[in-house]
Amino acid sequence: MVFIMQAQPSFETIKRDHQGVPVVKIVFWGPTLAGKTTALTITKVLKSLEDPENVYKFLKLEDPTGRTLFFDQGIFGIGKTSAGLPILKYHLFTVPGQERHSGQRKVVLRGAHGLICVVDSEKSRWEENKFALKEINDLAGDKLANGSLPYHIMLNKMDLPADQRISSFEVGKLLSESGAVASLRDAAVRIIEVSCLNARDDLKQLLSSSDRSKIVNENGRLKKEYRPTSVNRVIKPVESLVREIIIHMMKQQQ
Repeated sequence: MVFIMQAQPSFETIKRDHQGVPVVKIVFWGPTLAGKTTALTITKVLKSLEDPENVYKFLKLEDPTGRTLFFDQGIFGIGKTSAGLPILKYHLFTVPGQERHSGQRKVVLRGAHGLICVVDSEKSRWEENKFALKEINDLAGDKLANGSLPYHIMLNKMDLPADQRISSFEVGKLLSESGAVASLRDAAVRIIEVSCLNARDDLKQLLSSSDRSKIVNENGRLKKEYRPTSVNRVIKPVESLVREIIIHMMKQQQ
């Protein structure tokens, strides 16, 4: 996977929905049980607390074991126009991580404007991580290399004991084994360590807070400064990618 940013990348065309609202697509990619669906669910809960009017859809398709069957999807908006429509909508998708679902992953990836590679930090999941990263390199390596598919790497399960998990430094080795033979400097700054488990628990604790008047504004919305740090780390890659895509849209309009 060659992560080298080049000038003036060619992004996927940003389409508009039936109401004329620009729509972008971001995909969570990674092995099964890495935390993709949990990260999406945390995003949905946080958006519902902070900006419920801009939560449009949330769908989970699971098999009897709780694993993603085809995809999970959340649709969210940003801001409002004078007509009451969102300025932009972003669709978040997860892919099924099991190897046998390669066909579904290819379908979900089509038309993506951003990518979040979820890496399972558990040492025993090394080969599953490598398979997922090699596959995305085979499918979209050129776009990742030239910057037309901006990405972040979410290193999940950092709540595990240090002797049971890999570090951010070891992600470089994982990327190399997966095909990233060029400089990893750009990839390194795009790695964020998270614990979806801690974020989920911290959200539950926040929601059970007895003093809700302190953490919400006059409209009953959660104040962003009261986001738990663990939750903020999970949502950061999504918000960062949306900003990158908006900047690209603005440059196109100039």
